[in-house]
Amino acid sequence: MPKVISIRFLLFVISFIILVACAIKSESSIPTKDAISPINIFPNPQSGYGAAPDQLAQPDDVEIMENGDLIISDVDNNRIQVFSSDGNLLKTINAGTLGIANSDIVPTGISSDGAGYIYITLEGIGSVARFNADMTLDQLIGYQGKVSSDEYYLDENDGLLIKPQGIIVSQSGDIYVADMDKTIFRIEGVYNFGFRKFKQIVSSDGTSYIYDKEYAATQEVTKIMRKSEGMAISEERGLLFVAEEKPQKSQFGNSEKFRYIGVFDLTTGKFKNRLIGVEMVDGKITTGYSKDSIEGLSVFGQYIFAVDEKAGRVDCYNIESGERVAHFGTRAPFYCDDESDCVIDGVNYNEQNIIAGGAQVHLLNDWHKNELASPDGVSTRTLLTGEKILAVVDQWNSRILTYDLNDILGMH
Repeated sequence: MPKVISIRFLLFVISFIILVACAIKSESSIPTKDAISPINIFPNPQSGYGAAPDQLAQPDDVEIMENGDLIISDVDNNRIQVFSSDGNLLKTINAGTLGIANSDIVPTGISSDGAGYIYITLEGIGSVARFNADMTLDQLIGYQGKVSSDEYYLDENDGLLIKPQGIIVSQSGDIYVADMDKTIFRIEGVYNFGFRKFKQIVSSDGTSYIYDKEYAATQEVTKIMRKSEGMAISEERGLLFVAEEKPQKSQFGNSEKFRYIGVFDLTTGKFKNRLIGVEMVDGKITTGYSKDSIEGLSVFGQYIFAVDEKAGRVDCYNIESGERVAHFGTRAPFYCDDESDCVIDGVNYNEQNIIAGGAQVHLLNDWHKNELASPDGVSTRTLLTGEKILAVVDQWNSRILTYDLNDILGMH
């Protein structure tokens, strides 16, 4: 009898060791901030917040082009900056170069289509700017106005944009825009936003855009999501992904207010009854990876990248399984929550003071470390050279960091 017990005990111990080893292997197979380092920085060398040609001032979004150029919305400078893959400034675009009287164009979201056109939301003038591949202006889409949330979707306001920020464009050129004026869309403390789709029309007269009323009638994005700017598309799957920044506890029984990515049908905008980044039981969210704020999204093949602004982290999920397969970045020690103060080395700084360079000695930190301060937009691309690159906006540091996707996804 003792011999039987000892054999059973031995089998139990062996099984336990195997389970622990598998768990360790599974966790160690997920690349983390310690295993991943940036490969480049823009501008290079970094010079912090400023208006000089080689500086950025609280950038919002970035788009990588096939040749490796980076297009950056340089928000506080009211300009768009184009850098080459080796860090040289190629072009500066502002209201003057665009022939726009209002100097406060406030460029925010950036996207591109399959034909090489680039689209940038100009929050300050309520329009989407469509650029040619050489970054000359092709046309402005939408028009600025200010109406109530009840009037926003009336026929007479088709195509009106209040403060467009988030944008994603399909390969065929259809445009999806998140309109983010909280004075209009935040009612009794509950967030919401405007959502527009502009359909591309190609004729002998050229390319134009019309507001897609059919899509407006079927879309459920503004019913499911509360405050969203980050969007991404997987055309081969026919899916639109939208990041939730300000979830309600009543939505999906989300008592802890975990952030998530909503999945929608690209053609109709209908909800696919699927969320990424959280675990659900009986239709209720039980846990998740982000309790802070999901900002930028980018799809790369079977993966979707999501930026957690307040955690200073980029998460990577498998689209099909929803499993988090990689993550990198950590919150910079000098980053503080919105509208609060930070004490750095005994000095009390407020948020705007930090952003505007008041804490420059701390902001000019070692960019090889994955310490991100309010990361925002993200972009992924396979370059003409075959390189696979991810770029993320490190907003408070007024810089863009690029990474080798092979390092992140373990594809070497």
